[in-house]
Amino acid sequence: MARKFSEIVIEGPFMLVKGFLLGFLSCKKPDGKYFFHRKANIRRETLKEFVKELFELENYVHLCLENDLIEPFKQSLELYTKVTGYGIQSVKAIKGAHFSFAAELFEKDLAVNFKQIIENLPEGVKLINYRPSEEFERDAKGIESYAPLHEYVFRAKGEIEGEFEGVVDTYMKIKRSDLSEFIICSEIKLQTE
Repeated sequence: MARKFSEIVIEGPFMLVKGFLLGFLSCKKPDGKYFFHRKANIRRETLKEFVKELFELENYVHLCLENDLIEPFKQSLELYTKVTGYGIQSVKAIKGAHFSFAAELFEKDLAVNFKQIIENLPEGVKLINYRPSEEFERDAKGIESYAPLHEYVFRAKGEIEGEFEGVVDTYMKIKRSDLSEFIICSEIKLQTE
């Protein structure tokens, strides 16, 4: 069964909140999973929240943390509120997540790698609205790679949705691979309770 996560919004500077979280995890559960919105490209609820975080007008940190760590983390944070000034603004359970993508690949090997990622999704994650196309242009054989005509072109659009952790893992697999230059992914959108 997939781990459940909640989104927490904490008032405090990013680096200090991150340090507090890592210290907490090192004592409580060293292999505990967490995702910071700004690092995993998870969408903030409103543009206002994004702008505030981007320009550091207000110090709010958005992160997703395993549900079994939420209560102990809140208790630890409350213990040190007088010292740190951190405060939890909200906690919302995450029901799921999704992101959309558009790919354009000019090498068959890259297309095969991409297909392997989206055809072998984690449990609880599915591919929807998937529209792939492959084109072979025999007249382009031997033309340099910067030419407007390519021998092979794979294009695809679609969405990945489902369990939060699986969606984020799939997103990171794409963004941290050699495919990232050829695939545009939207922000990950959370479905909260």
